[in-house]
Amino acid sequence: FIKYIIHAFVRKTKTKLDDAIVEIIRTPILVLVIIYGILSSILRLGVQIGIQESLYQFFSFFVLGVAVYIVYKIYNEILEEISIRRGGESSTFAKVLRPIFRIIGALIIIIGGLIYGLSIFGIEVTVLLAGAGILGLVISFAAQDTLSNFFSGMYLLLDRPFQIGDLILLETGEYCRVESVGMRSIRLYSLFDDELIILPNNMMANQKIINIVKPDTHIRQRIEVGVAYGSDVEKVKKILYDAATNHPDVLTDGDYEPLVRFTDFGDSSLDFLLIFTVNDVMKQWKTRSDIVTEIDKRFREENVTIPFPQRTIWFNKVQRAKKEKNDVNTPDNR
Repeated sequence: FIKYIIHAFVRKTKTKLDDAIVEIIRTPILVLVIIYGILSSILRLGVQIGIQESLYQFFSFFVLGVAVYIVYKIYNEILEEISIRRGGESSTFAKVLRPIFRIIGALIIIIGGLIYGLSIFGIEVTVLLAGAGILGLVISFAAQDTLSNFFSGMYLLLDRPFQIGDLILLETGEYCRVESVGMRSIRLYSLFDDELIILPNNMMANQKIINIVKPDTHIRQRIEVGVAYGSDVEKVKKILYDAATNHPDVLTDGDYEPLVRFTDFGDSSLDFLLIFTVNDVMKQWKTRSDIVTEIDKRFREENVTIPFPQRTIWFNKVQRAKKEKNDVNTPDNR
């Protein structure tokens, strides 16, 4: 009767977790009620005090075992629910983190149940807990690097700054594709060097990483160019703008329209900046090369010169003549 009432409530919720919890606790509670009824019936027969204490200890230990079972099953259902919300069985959480959390949770639940069970039988557990704390401290110092990589791996998997298959830019300037994320290390494929890079998780978690495919695969590029003094500024700006907009892989709509700016009067040139957005990050290098080539071609056709660094040096002839005269009159030159 109670089961049908509870099911009527849990069916109204969107999640299936509460339905699973009801199914988990239904049978164990029924068994506990039956065992309690049997135990109460036996105690009414007037058995000896010692037997009564043993029966109470047995029932307490049995309740503890049932409680451990229920907690573990509910814990597993919670992990399943998290996996579903994270993307199902194909998600990183389901493949990597769920087995780890399942093992850790099982160890904590079982050890906690055993400690409580020992206390039921009158065994002092304070010394055991103190010894376990000291042992844990020793292990944490001995395996400091391993634990650092483990927790860094959990951070990367939970925070998800990147996913398997994403392209990232490391602080070293390497473009890499994420192959896999483990609990000790991460595997990256270097696009330019054709190498598999294996880095400890703590190194990845403590450096600046640019995910170049998030939030989209677009990437912005900049080209700086200088032309000779006396060049037609408007003509140069039009050449740069046309070189970018005429390329098929450059975005030209809305906020992605290429920008050309006259930025500075350089030592030997008038400096310009061209900013454009490529529609695919993997095409950025070819697109940049094509645009630079087109700019050079148009500059030659329009007689726009890209100067080399120049310096103008002025000599004071009077001071130079005096210096030469003094040099001639020195004793070493006589």
